[in-house]
Amino acid sequence: MELESIGTPPGGDRETGDESVPQGSDPDRDIVELIHRGDVRGALTTLMRRHGTAVYRYCREELHDRTLADDVHQQIFIQAFRDLTRFAGRSTLRTWLLAIARHRVLDAAKARRRAQAHIEEDDTADAPDPGPPPGERLDEARLQQAMITCLRRLGEHVRGILVLRYQQGLTFEELADMYRQKPGTLQARVARALPTLRRCIEARTGGTV
Repeated sequence: MELESIGTPPGGDRETGDESVPQGSDPDRDIVELIHRGDVRGALTTLMRRHGTAVYRYCREELHDRTLADDVHQQIFIQAFRDLTRFAGRSTLRTWLLAIARHRVLDAAKARRRAQAHIEEDDTADAPDPGPPPGERLDEARLQQAMITCLRRLGEHVRGILVLRYQQGLTFEELADMYRQKPGTLQARVARALPTLRRCIEARTGGTV
């Protein structure tokens, strides 16, 4: 997710409220045609080739754990293979796939928290939070780390919306279908979260976003 995209959503702010995709308008209609012809394995292969990297990037962004992201990535496409024949076209195939990814990521995050609760002690509450040394130039690696830390502080629900919106480029209509909420509600939630995210990043980096 690039910093420049914060506050400048891809595709503008149009809202139509549509919950279905007109026939033939899905960018992945070739995959949908494979499904209709019964070639589910071919459909999955094309789906993974076309969207596998984006799905993995979403998993990494949300989980911050390469090994866990690998596992969840596999689970997502296993479920997709199982459910492709039930794809009803109420959204684009990509939105449908990212909805599966969102649920698997949430499940993995909850399972990890339960495991950590049994094996970790919370001894980091008093740890200092060092700021950048005076005069240190704002570099991309430090900016990325600040963004990850600040996204974590927003909470799972808002963080997930922001990542899907600005990293994956979903419209508010697609997010509304995924979250079962009105596009305007999600847009307002993002608008409230962005200033908080921006202030947090600026505080941690000493720069201006």
